[in-house]
Amino acid sequence: MWKTFFYFSKRERQGIVLLAVLIAGVLLGKWFFRVPPAEVLEESLDVEVLNGDDGKPTRTYVPLPQRDAPSKASPRASQERELRDKELRDKPAPVKTRTFYAKDRDTIVRPAPRADVPRQDKFAKGETLQLNAADTLELKKIPGVGSSFAKRIVAYRNILGGYHRVEQLQEVYGMYVELFEQITPYIRVDDTDIVRIEVNKAGIDKLRNHPYLNFYQAKAIIETRKKLGKLQGISDLQLLEEFTANDWTRVAPYLDFQ
Repeated sequence: MWKTFFYFSKRERQGIVLLAVLIAGVLLGKWFFRVPPAEVLEESLDVEVLNGDDGKPTRTYVPLPQRDAPSKASPRASQERELRDKELRDKPAPVKTRTFYAKDRDTIVRPAPRADVPRQDKFAKGETLQLNAADTLELKKIPGVGSSFAKRIVAYRNILGGYHRVEQLQEVYGMYVELFEQITPYIRVDDTDIVRIEVNKAGIDKLRNHPYLNFYQAKAIIETRKKLGKLQGISDLQLLEEFTANDWTRVAPYLDFQ
């Protein structure tokens, strides 16, 4: 019966051994790592004092001087501290300053008052300008034309080689009908200074860079020139299927067959 009661399986025996090891470790740890007792300060000192009557020494206890408890601050010290704290609180915060480098008054350039800025004079009715010779400043004199449109008109003129008709302004980027109708009375066109393309000498890149010619049309001109040797005029190209009648009307003023 007792043998059956105290019988433990292998897993139970391992658990009991592990528990015993943990308990022993805790006890040993408390022994080796215990906190040393605090040092007790002596409140009195046992000394021998000679007796005055018979000269025999007698033992007596002399009390040691006790440490004084921290005394409370006096009312005057408290008042002084309060006054000092109040002065610190009432003292204004330091003002941050910036250092600026001085400049000579004569070297400072100030913008002119708005009233002194010269206004752009506009053309009166009946005044005109030559479109292929005007620069951006002159173009801005046309009512309705500002810096942006003046630059666009000049830029497209450079790409074309010059304007030969006023209607070509409708091809300028951003041009709208109302503005075109507003500016045409102030414009005249002289196409004598138009830059033309030498058809019998120009390469394919030169031809295709013109706004009125694409790559296939430029290639067709080069191929026809190779077959005929030299192109005599627009009639040598009018049968090319890459061109329409409208295409020839637009590009003809820019071709030179010399």
